[in-house]
Amino acid sequence: MKMLFLDMVRPLSLADGSLIHRYELVSNLASLDNEIHIFTVGQTSFSGMVNVHSYSVPPGNFFSLTVNYFRSAICLLGSETFDVLYTRNPNFGFLAGLFCKSRCKRIVYELNGIPEDEKNLFREKSDGNKFSHPRKRSNFSNRYFSTHGRLQLFILKKALGFSDKIISVTPGIKADLEKDYKIPGNKIVVVSNGANTSMFRPLEQETCRRELGLDLEIPFVCFVGNLAPWQGVEYLIKAASSVLSRFPECCFLIVGDGVMKNDLMKLSRELGIEDRFIFTGVIAYDRVPLYINASDICTAPFIFARNAKIGLSPLKLYEYMACEKPVVASNISGVSDVLEASGGGVSVLPENQGALAEGILKLLENPDLRMKLGSKGLSYVTENYSWYSVAKKVNEVCKSEIEVRK
Repeated sequence: MKMLFLDMVRPLSLADGSLIHRYELVSNLASLDNEIHIFTVGQTSFSGMVNVHSYSVPPGNFFSLTVNYFRSAICLLGSETFDVLYTRNPNFGFLAGLFCKSRCKRIVYELNGIPEDEKNLFREKSDGNKFSHPRKRSNFSNRYFSTHGRLQLFILKKALGFSDKIISVTPGIKADLEKDYKIPGNKIVVVSNGANTSMFRPLEQETCRRELGLDLEIPFVCFVGNLAPWQGVEYLIKAASSVLSRFPECCFLIVGDGVMKNDLMKLSRELGIEDRFIFTGVIAYDRVPLYINASDICTAPFIFARNAKIGLSPLKLYEYMACEKPVVASNISGVSDVLEASGGGVSVLPENQGALAEGILKLLENPDLRMKLGSKGLSYVTENYSWYSVAKKVNEVCKSEIEVRK
């Protein structure tokens, strides 16, 4: 198939897990003998990749980047036709449906979350939360966000309607699309996230710690990901006090960046435990396995908001397990299901630092259990959640017979 990915790819960064998803999906679809066309900004790894045609867009501010991107996309679509136009962006899906149907045989839209849920959660955190003082919005500001939100919702619904197939990463997203967006169920296919099991694999812990300059003797508890409101990292910081009361030498690695970073660092200072936390900031994708393998336990303390409604297909969970690490994670649909099926970790009550601390302590106190859970998780992810297996499922969706739209 000849496929156009109408999404921009930037250098890989933990500040945006969607970039990892995009990169891995493109790479593995190309390995399945598809001809992939994609636009990139900055240095990426696509330039020498077989079957991938990469078009560089000059970097700049948001406006200039958007203008250059659309100019490049219009030029490409004016000169070539494609079997599949694939996108995860509602604006691109909307415009493609309006102007590109004659240049593409089918449009496939991938949805990883419900955008209005994410925006509402960001707004709640920024307006006033456990870390900052409440601030009142002006009437103008409220009207702006209300109008902006309605416009975005309109564009998303149109993009979904224009699509021939929709890929959702969880059954919860599919159910939400059917119920609230009135999308026919036979138009939606659930395909979970995956892990790069060639990159994320077991490595010798001491070697990793030496390379990272970490203490060889003390236990490390790790979180990897975008420091966004729904990740629940504040509960890990609060749980640390209880963990440190029994394992005072324990250290916590917070690997990644995001809008919550400063608030989380402030919370660790307020609790008097900042010296037991290492906030790494953005880490290159190919170095993330070093941090995971240097750790003894990995965590995913997701909160209820956003996550419980749609369920999760958590990339971080698969990457932890691919490195043979035991996991302590929130008991939320999609997470607890994986932990139960794999036997690779301990599920705990979300938004409860006491339960999270007990789960971590249980594993810190039992090295044999850590080894057992890690081994089970590795086997499960290798068999079920490699990016190659994900790409094969997406490939079948893209090749499937297109439903005639009414």
